[in-house]
Amino acid sequence: MTEFYLDTELTDRDIAYVARTCAASPYSLAELDRIMFCEVGPAFAPNLLSMAGEWAGWREEFIKERILQTHRRWFYAFYVLNPFKRFMRLKWGTALRQIAELRGGRKRNAL
Repeated sequence: MTEFYLDTELTDRDIAYVARTCAASPYSLAELDRIMFCEVGPAFAPNLLSMAGEWAGWREEFIKERILQTHRRWFYAFYVLNPFKRFMRLKWGTALRQIAELRGGRKRNAL
């Protein structure tokens, strides 16, 4: 999901990669949505505001540490106040649809 917060143009290939990875996870679409905007977003959205934002990606261990650090401070307030949510919702919505398709549209994954 951090792909959405890199300082690069998000391509269809990037979205498909995230969708495949998320589809393979045990999380429902609602849980993935919460993770995107309550955990990943608060930790990595500042990268989009940086003059020299990260564009190559982060190591998995760094991602885990940063999310845990940020999650303790921001908790769920970012989900409601997230200034990037409307912008992200467009491409993230595409990823959610692909996840549902990859999973065969099972009802338990509905938002």
